[in-house]
Formats: sequence, C-alpha cells, structure tokens
Amino acid sequence: MITKMSLSKNYLGIITARSGSKGIPNKNIFVINGKPLIQYTIEAALNSYLSENLFVSTDSSEIAKVSKNLGAKAPFLRPIELAADSSSSIDAIIHFLDKMPEFDNVVLLQPTSPLRSHEHINQAIEMFENSKCDSLISTKNIQFNKDYYFNHEEG
Repeated sequence: MITKMSLSKNYLGIITARSGSKGIPNKNIFVINGKPLIQYTIEAALNSYLSENLFVSTDSSEIAKVSKNLGAKAPFLRPIELAADSSSSIDAIIHFLDKMPEFDNVVLLQPTSPLRSHEHINQAIEMFENSKCDSLISTKNIQFNKDYYFNHEEG
C-alpha cells in the first residue's frame, strides 16, 4: 500500500475555479446542501495525499478567500484572460506552474465534481504511481441520450 510518505513524486493538487459562469454566477462558491461547491473538493483533497500541496487557481479574490478559510492555498490570482469562457484548464495549470515549478505531477481537481472523495483521489494517485503511464484521467460511464445532449435541427 502506498502512503503519503512513500510517494515517489511531488504532487500538486490544483483546483481550477474561475468566477465567470454563464449558468450559475459564482457557481464555485454557490452554497449546495449547506456548503460552497468548492468546499466538497477542498475537504476531499485535504484528507488525501494532496493535503500539504493543495492550491486553488482563481481569478476571484472572493473564491480565494473562501478557499483559504477552508484550508487550501491561493497564493495569487489568475489573470482575467486565463479565466474566460474560452480559457482552458491547461492554460491555468501552465500559468500556475510557471510561478511554482517545483512539482513533478499535477492532480487537477475540478470543483464541479463534488461527489469525489479522498479515497478516489488516493486511488488515482496510487494507480498512477503503480503504472508506467505519464497521465491519468478519471471518467464515468453514462446512459447516453442524444436528445439530452444535442439539439436536433432540420438538415
């Protein structure tokens, strides 16, 4: 069994949480079942192998403040151009690593996955450690209903 002390690499846990959202303004700090959405991810990560290296990349001082109060680190704000609808998570991660390059591996934790537990995070890290892979992504099978995901138009 892998323990935090036996990890072979230095891991960065990064939560990407921008303020802009078309559907729900400030969704990352929107309260769901008594907690801001981002709190579910922060709590899971703080109870995982990532507890000492958990950071939030955000363009919002409000999200940064909430995150810090919950135990995550948010040492700087992301530039607004890296928080637009068209911005990618990879751009935010690259920006972060430019400022903090001492990490060997990145674990991207999106705050919009609140059902992820610390066990899921640890299992992913263990799977990565025990593989010869250079990346790992989690997925979930879904019942596919094309009418739910696509808008059909004539032609």
